[in-house]
Amino acid sequence: MNNDPYELQRLVQSFVASGQPDKAIKLLENAVKTNSTFLEAWMLLGSVYRALGQPDKAIEVCRRSLEHIPNDSRIWVNLGHLYLENNQYDQALEPLKKALSLDSRNPSAWYSLGMTHVAKEEYNQAIDAFQKTVKLDPNRFNAWIQLTSTLDDTKQFKEAIKAYNKVLELQPSSFDALVGLGMTYVNNGDYKKAIEAYERSLKINPNVAAVWFHLGTTLSKANKLDRAIDAIKTGLDINPNIVQGWMDLMDVYAKKGDKEGEGWAFRNAIATGKVDIKFTDSTDPEEIKKMIDEWREKNKA
Repeated sequence: MNNDPYELQRLVQSFVASGQPDKAIKLLENAVKTNSTFLEAWMLLGSVYRALGQPDKAIEVCRRSLEHIPNDSRIWVNLGHLYLENNQYDQALEPLKKALSLDSRNPSAWYSLGMTHVAKEEYNQAIDAFQKTVKLDPNRFNAWIQLTSTLDDTKQFKEAIKAYNKVLELQPSSFDALVGLGMTYVNNGDYKKAIEAYERSLKINPNVAAVWFHLGTTLSKANKLDRAIDAIKTGLDINPNIVQGWMDLMDVYAKKGDKEGEGWAFRNAIATGKVDIKFTDSTDPEEIKKMIDEWREKNKA
């Protein structure tokens, strides 16, 4: 076996694709036995076990390889990432920090460190790690996405908006980024820009009912009630079984002072069979409102 990583990768992929992973593992074990510092062979061996759904074996391979190649940051990053994938967050921190001590400019190490901090709900450390990731690799889309999400979670909406705009520079037609941007604008009280973001997202994919509901409730906040009703109805045309859509529509009708529309929306909400409230024969508006408030409290997101 020579030390050509490309030929080795080709052979491994061929074995795996033909349903012979055992042959791939045997080939790689022979490769690292012959040359214990053959980094690519170690990495391939770990990746085969990972693809087979055997993370413990993949972790074992990483640890074995470090006995022979202790100062390559890529192996430490891979080990940390494997622990992260296996939900072993505390164990992930040590190898990722070791990787960064060897190479502080490794964006993959910073990214995995950020993901580990998110999993541990250590959001400030996560933000710092993601910021370092995108500073080193400005085109790393997934790091920008994680940064926006974490900034949102910590209610740093202005910074999140800047990050979303960077995401959209990289992928202008990112549906998820536009929806996220819209939600962040809402949280920041900028309904006009939120509406624009939702409308842009719906031009890309008009078949997501939830986004029509987001657009409708934002239009309502902006006192554009007729447009809000049209947007929510569009979402309900896509999926009439989403009870929250009917409740949102009921709110807009109530805000407009349209009692007939409010009652119609509420009856349709009940018709979904998903409104978990006890009914009464009372027609007392206060009692009905109390039931609705109790339902909302119980079904808070």
